[in-house]
Amino acid sequence: MSEPAVFIVDDDAACCDSIRELVLSVGLSAAVFGSAVEFLTSFDSTWHGCLVSDLRMPTMNGLALQQRLHAMGARLPIVFVSGSVDTHMAGQAIRNGAVDVLEKPFGQHQLLDANCQALCLDDRAGDTRPAA
Repeated sequence: MSEPAVFIVDDDAACCDSIRELVLSVGLSAAVFGSAVEFLTSFDSTWHGCLVSDLRMPTMNGLALQQRLHAMGARLPIVFVSGSVDTHMAGQAIRNGAVDVLEKPFGQHQLLDANCQALCLDDRAGDTRPAA
């Protein structure tokens, strides 16, 4: 993907569809993945944009996904969403570099603002990447 995209990772298909439709409605590209493992299997280090990921998922939760991406050297800014946010997990996500942690149901503007912030961070990170 050459243009910035919002990569959505959530085991709740309805939530993925809702976020995808919102992202598309403001002219951004979106890609949906039903699990962290599915995202990592498809991940390409040339992708840029941001990641919107559920914090609580079976098999691999959002924090584990964040750690795996850091270990791979990936620099996609992350916005976490969760139906049940505990302060320990949210704090850990932020300390590990997440842009925001939003509790479901979140407002459309709240998510778009967090995505905008994340996309701006990725845009600045792109300035330091070596030319291809």
